[in-house]
Amino acid sequence: MLRAALIIVFLLTGFAVCHAGDAAKGEDVAIEHCRRCHVIPGQNNMGIGISPSFKAMIQSRAEDWRHKFEVFYALRPHPSFVIIREFRTRPEFPLGITPVIIAVDDLDHLMAYVDKLAQEFRK
Repeated sequence: MLRAALIIVFLLTGFAVCHAGDAAKGEDVAIEHCRRCHVIPGQNNMGIGISPSFKAMIQSRAEDWRHKFEVFYALRPHPSFVIIREFRTRPEFPLGITPVIIAVDDLDHLMAYVDKLAQEFRK
């Protein structure tokens, strides 16, 4: 119950709550959901349009690069098609839009994967 309350607070305020995740599971989440638009290291060579690669986002000189990963689902264009299973009802999607439906735990796993990549890409 406390975790749900904390997650709701960070969804509303933009503050992230970080829990331990599994990097291997996070890579699976990225491969399943993120690679349709973003290049994932060692997985695909092309993304969609101007969608930045994970490597480019991690190597960003922006101080808030990690925070942007933590709250990606709230940053455009993601709210149009990303559903956090525990906290959002399914909106009406235009024809041709396939939603990305992930669990809160998937966010933790994804961040563990991003942190693993950052060890390599932010040297």
